[in-house]
Amino acid sequence: MKYPFLFASAISLISMPSFAESDPVSLFIQGFNEQKIELMLAQTTEEVTWFNVSITKVDRQASGHAELGAAMTDYFQTLPGAKASILGSLSSGNYVSTLEKVSWQQDGEQNSQCNMGVYSLRGDKIAAVWYYPAQECDIPEVEIGLPRGDQPWQQN
Repeated sequence: MKYPFLFASAISLISMPSFAESDPVSLFIQGFNEQKIELMLAQTTEEVTWFNVSITKVDRQASGHAELGAAMTDYFQTLPGAKASILGSLSSGNYVSTLEKVSWQQDGEQNSQCNMGVYSLRGDKIAAVWYYPAQECDIPEVEIGLPRGDQPWQQN
C-alpha cells in the first residue's frame, strides 16, 4: 500500500447539500474527520476497493476492510489532524463524483490539497473509490457548486 497521501487528498465528503446526513458518503467522511475507522468501514462493503488513478495507470491501493482499515490507521498516525471538505459534487445513478479538499498541519505548517474522486455505491454502502492526482487548491470555494443563474440556459 502507498500512503500517506493516498487518503490525504482523497477523503473529504463532509456535509454536502445534495447528501442526507445519514448517507454512506457523509458518514464515511464524518468517520474520517473524527478518526473513527470503525464508522468509516461501516459505510463500505466488505470487499471495498480503493484505486489511485494517474494518466497512464490505475493502482489498487486497498482491497477489503482489513487493508482499508490498516491504511487509515497509518494515515491518522502520519497526519492526525487532517480534516476533509467538499468543494463540489455531481451524482449519477450509483456514482458520486467529487471535488475535495483536505487540510492538515505538519511541522507547524498548514497544508491543503484538492483532487477529484468517484465513489461507486452498492445499495447503502461504498463499494469502490477512484482518486485522481492531487493538485493545488487554486479554485475559490465560492465559485464552485450550483450554477449561479447567469448561464444562457438558465435565462427565461
